[in-house]
Amino acid sequence: MEEITQGVNNINLVADSLKKNRIQVSNTKKPLFFYVNLAKRYMQQHNEVELSALGMGTFTSSVLYFHYL
Repeated sequence: MEEITQGVNNINLVADSLKKNRIQVSNTKKPLFFYVNLAKRYMQQHNEVELSALGMGTFTSSVLYFHYL
Protein backbone atom coordinates (compact mmCIF):
# COMPACT_ATOMS: atom_id res chain seq x y z
CA MET A 1 0.00 0.00 0.00
CA GLU A 2 2.90 2.34 0.77
CA GLU A 3 4.31 1.82 -2.74
CA ILE A 4 1.03 2.93 -4.30
CA THR A 5 0.93 6.07 -2.17
CA GLN A 6 4.53 6.87 -3.05
CA GLY A 7 3.81 6.36 -6.77
CA VAL A 8 0.81 8.72 -6.65
CA ASN A 9 2.90 11.35 -4.85
CA ASN A 10 5.61 11.06 -7.54
CA ILE A 11 3.00 11.57 -10.28
CA ASN A 12 1.72 14.70 -8.54
CA LEU A 13 5.25 16.12 -8.25
CA VAL A 14 5.91 15.56 -11.96
CA ALA A 15 2.59 17.17 -12.92
CA ASP A 16 3.31 20.21 -10.74
CA SER A 17 6.76 20.69 -12.24
CA LEU A 18 5.35 20.53 -15.78
CA LYS A 19 2.78 23.23 -15.08
CA LYS A 20 5.39 25.73 -13.91
CA ASN A 21 6.84 26.31 -17.36
CA ARG A 22 3.58 26.36 -19.37
CA ILE A 23 2.23 29.55 -20.91
CA GLN A 24 -1.37 29.52 -22.10
CA VAL A 25 -1.36 31.92 -25.04
CA SER A 26 -4.37 33.92 -26.20
CA ASN A 27 -4.47 36.31 -29.12
CA THR A 28 -7.19 38.47 -27.53
CA LYS A 29 -6.29 38.79 -23.84
CA LYS A 30 -2.72 40.13 -23.95
CA PRO A 31 -0.48 41.56 -26.68
CA LEU A 32 2.26 39.45 -28.26
CA PHE A 33 5.04 41.33 -26.46
CA PHE A 34 3.58 40.32 -23.08
CA TYR A 35 4.04 36.66 -24.00
CA VAL A 36 7.53 37.30 -25.43
CA ASN A 37 8.67 38.88 -22.16
CA LEU A 38 6.98 36.16 -20.10
CA ALA A 39 8.65 33.45 -22.19
CA LYS A 40 12.04 35.12 -21.66
CA ARG A 41 11.54 35.02 -17.88
CA TYR A 42 10.43 31.38 -18.00
CA MET A 43 13.48 30.48 -20.10
CA GLN A 44 15.76 32.02 -17.47
CA GLN A 45 14.11 29.98 -14.71
CA HIS A 46 13.38 26.64 -16.39
CA ASN A 47 15.49 26.57 -19.61
CA GLU A 48 12.39 25.49 -21.55
CA VAL A 49 8.86 26.76 -22.05
CA GLU A 50 5.70 24.94 -23.09
CA LEU A 51 3.32 27.06 -25.16
CA SER A 52 -0.33 26.09 -25.04
CA ALA A 53 -3.02 27.68 -27.23
CA LEU A 54 -6.40 27.09 -28.84
CA GLY A 55 -7.90 28.59 -32.00
CA MET A 56 -6.27 31.79 -33.20
CA GLY A 57 -3.95 31.72 -30.20
CA THR A 58 -1.96 29.03 -31.98
CA PHE A 59 -0.75 31.67 -34.45
CA THR A 60 0.51 33.80 -31.55
CA SER A 61 2.26 30.82 -29.97
CA SER A 62 3.91 29.88 -33.27
CA VAL A 63 5.20 33.45 -33.64
CA LEU A 64 6.67 33.13 -30.13
CA TYR A 65 8.29 29.84 -31.08
CA PHE A 66 9.91 31.21 -34.23
CA HIS A 67 11.07 34.27 -32.33
CA TYR A 68 13.43 32.02 -30.33
CA LEU A 69 14.85 30.01 -33.27
